[in-house]
Amino acid sequence: MKRGYIVTLILSMSFALNMHAQYSTPDSLLKIVLEHNKTLKAARESYRVSILEAGTGNTPPDPEVEFGYLYGNPMEMGNRVDFRVSQEVDFPTAYLQKSRIRKTKTSQATLEYTLSRQEILLQAQQLWIEAVYLNLNEKLLSHRVDQAEAIHNHFSNMLMAGELDRLTYSQSSLQHAAIESEYEQLKSNIRNNLLAISEMAGGEKISVTDTIFPPHTTIIPDSLFHAYIQSPGLQSHYQKLRLKEEQKSLVMSQSLPKLSAGYYSESVLDQQFKGFQVGITVPLWENVNQMKKAKTEVLYAEADAERYLLFQQKEIEQKLEQLESVKSVIRKLEEALEEGDQVVLLTHLLESGEISLSEYFYASDFYFRNRQLLLRYKRDQYLMEAELLKVHL
Repeated sequence: MKRGYIVTLILSMSFALNMHAQYSTPDSLLKIVLEHNKTLKAARESYRVSILEAGTGNTPPDPEVEFGYLYGNPMEMGNRVDFRVSQEVDFPTAYLQKSRIRKTKTSQATLEYTLSRQEILLQAQQLWIEAVYLNLNEKLLSHRVDQAEAIHNHFSNMLMAGELDRLTYSQSSLQHAAIESEYEQLKSNIRNNLLAISEMAGGEKISVTDTIFPPHTTIIPDSLFHAYIQSPGLQSHYQKLRLKEEQKSLVMSQSLPKLSAGYYSESVLDQQFKGFQVGITVPLWENVNQMKKAKTEVLYAEADAERYLLFQQKEIEQKLEQLESVKSVIRKLEEALEEGDQVVLLTHLLESGEISLSEYFYASDFYFRNRQLLLRYKRDQYLMEAELLKVHL
């Protein structure tokens, strides 16, 4: 069989397969997402609304003005004119607690926006990592398609010349069709990924052509745990606890007597009475269950913060363990695949007649599947690292 053509083709493909593209980073994508992402724009508006809401309800109620004109009967009694201006206020400590609550709510709104921003940027990073993985896979699979097509065309010519049996040609056709089908599905995945990136970027047209991942970021577990303790996620739970404690203090202040003061005048005929009025409420039953509710909410917020801290520590430990496991698999696959270009070796064996075409298809396909598996594990490593380091976004 004339296999010299196949050897030359596969050697050139193996050389091209090891070429690397120019390095780039996803920084430009993240900048576009920060500027144009619709969810982030909504989160910014929600943040402004929360700041305004935090500043409402912290002032005394509006003053009350009353005017009364009473007709006298009999008329000799004259008419009576009443005028009253009064103002009610909570006990002074209540306004101090309201001011603290306003600051805590403002801080909480900032943390919630930061959490939204981190999640959006993480999703953008993950989509970019997926895009690079798909581009690398497309590069790998396109060579596989070219190889299968070249072998199929060569065997087609041999079949026409009567140098090849129909069964071997059918095997070549089946492999060619299967690989082309896989390649078309991969191109569809690339298009879908770019659409998702465009949506993440607020409709901006984004093209990711990178075929090489950036350098890995060194993760130090102790530093990572410390960063998560200071992260918006945990701090948000602590802020909720602080808010419940301040609301409990506010309930205590509002359970104290309310004060009222005002000016009052009364006029009948030539007689006038003018003076000031003061009043005080007697707290009996209006807030009878508010304190119990406030204390219970503090206990719940405290337990929830402790739960979240333990959950986060456990989650980080699990992710770090999974990351090390993925790294170990990557090292083993790289060592196995670096032992030599198995495609070239298989081609020489096919040329010398030591293996059949079906054996060649099976072995070469096994080699390329492991190359693809290595790419998937590398992608997973970057996705895990991005998830762990989102606290720094």
